[in-house]
Amino acid sequence: MKHVGIDGCKGGWVAVWTAEGQWGCTVYPTIRDLWKAHLDAGVLLLDMPIGLARSGDRKADIETRKRLGARKSSLFNAPVRGAVYAGSKAEAREINRLATGKSLSEQSLCLINKMQEVDMFLTAVPEARAVFRESHPELAFSLVAGTDMRYAKRDVLGVIERFELLELHVPGLRALVASVRERHVMTQVAGDDILDACILCVMAWKSRGRLASIPDPPERDENGLPMAIWYYDITS
Repeated sequence: MKHVGIDGCKGGWVAVWTAEGQWGCTVYPTIRDLWKAHLDAGVLLLDMPIGLARSGDRKADIETRKRLGARKSSLFNAPVRGAVYAGSKAEAREINRLATGKSLSEQSLCLINKMQEVDMFLTAVPEARAVFRESHPELAFSLVAGTDMRYAKRDVLGVIERFELLELHVPGLRALVASVRERHVMTQVAGDDILDACILCVMAWKSRGRLASIPDPPERDENGLPMAIWYYDITS
């Protein structure tokens, strides 16, 4: 069975996949293109909000942040649905402030188009809902390592720390990353995008479909999408 880890990037969506002992990495311009290429996947773990609240913060974000310890700042609250579909950044900030009491960071605002793309895709393609699962790379790194990462992912030591961990689980990791870099410049897919997709793929593969959710059971948004972050504790 195929398992896929996905992260958003400037060039679209970077997907790392494994099936029958083989590993690969491809960048797709749209989430729909990615879905068409991986219809045979058992699970696709995605680092992007799935399920958008109408008001207030999602329990998934609040509870997962508590588990992240020193890396809790790597997870931001997903914007409310109205903010994701706002016509401008200023409008998105104001809608989110009225709905949650908080504005939106520039990081959140830069990802709104991708959140909207995922939301529209899963609304239009209901069969994909059973396969796509929201997850979080820093949670995955801590679960695979059995401890929190010591350094931030964009620090040099953080890159080394994560790369060395992934080498224990991904055969030919250096060649895999090099193959992506031959096809895509860093302005289209950054190194941390690739490593984040890798760790989500590792967790999906190790789980064999036995994923748990935060919260358990998941909340549901107004369109029936689960508002949950999925994970597998490899050490348990």
